[in-house]
Amino acid sequence: MKIYLVGGAVRDKLLGLEPKENDWLVVNSSQKELLDLGYRQVGKQFPVFLHPKTSEEYALARLERKTEKGHKGFKFDVSKSVSLEQDLLRRDLTINAIAQDENGDLIDPYNGIDDLKNRVMRHVSKAFCEDPLRVFRVARFCAKFEEYNFTIHESTYKEMKNVVDSNEIETLSKERLWGELSKSFNTKNPWIFFQVLIDSKVAEKYFVDIVNNDLLKKKIIYFSKLEIEKDVFLSLVGFSIDFVESFGFPKKVLDLYFLFNEFSTKFISLNLDDKSILDFLNSLDAFRRPDRLNIFLNQMQHFFSFHKIKEEEKISVFKDLHEIIKEKIEYGDLSLIGIEEIKKRVEHININIINLVLSKKTK
Repeated sequence: MKIYLVGGAVRDKLLGLEPKENDWLVVNSSQKELLDLGYRQVGKQFPVFLHPKTSEEYALARLERKTEKGHKGFKFDVSKSVSLEQDLLRRDLTINAIAQDENGDLIDPYNGIDDLKNRVMRHVSKAFCEDPLRVFRVARFCAKFEEYNFTIHESTYKEMKNVVDSNEIETLSKERLWGELSKSFNTKNPWIFFQVLIDSKVAEKYFVDIVNNDLLKKKIIYFSKLEIEKDVFLSLVGFSIDFVESFGFPKKVLDLYFLFNEFSTKFISLNLDDKSILDFLNSLDAFRRPDRLNIFLNQMQHFFSFHKIKEEEKISVFKDLHEIIKEKIEYGDLSLIGIEEIKKRVEHININIINLVLSKKTK
């Protein structure tokens, strides 16, 4: 049995980065041998195991054969005869197909080190097309390594376009698409992710609303430079509902997306009089969920900042109201009690309190 460090950990080390996690490849071993050594298998069918002490992932070297559409349409060969080079051949990019042995020596059968030095993203083999998610992974890697000025090799662009033509992208689950999109928004410039999707014709076929969308581009670039929570970021940039549904946004992000889209226009046109404010707070469910009001105000502050709209007074009024509501209501368990009890707790948050806040602002 021989064990190698592989994939992103080796790539990142060679780029002078600290790897976030280690992936290990086990050659000339078996499921039984690893289980006998105390490793725990991840899933019944997949040849990946967790180390008994570190819980890091160790995968048996394998061959893959595409048998049908979809990411589950593969048959695996994990016999002891599968070599290191055969396993590395099935990987997406040459820069991710470098291994390091226990002595620190590098094994690079597909010239990934040269591609790292030349800042080129190049697919390893024709197997690249067998998993359509790799198109999105390449886009994400371009965003992740923006500062290194990587380019996509023309042959790899051709393979990416072949994936588009094959219609295999339609087999991708929303969960897998969301995973790549979400990770792209952890990078310094997520727009590069979208630019690669445009250049490879993915967007033209599946996400046409991001093509020639200068406003979307400006928002993504602008908000990526701010200290802003990723979920709020995603709710503000102006994705269409079709895009949101295609990428399977999780419930937390969807809630923020619909919150902003439902109330932002109303807030912009809102008059600062007691009745209008009270009606707005009620429609936002702010008395029962003060945290929702606070999140919405943060969204609006970023929105006003992008559009260079000066609404400091309106934001300040509602920030004060949020503090009053938060102070007056013990809201940790409000979602679990009846509406009548909620009404009793908010009786004192009335038009007089709103007028008090407004009077402070106009002095």
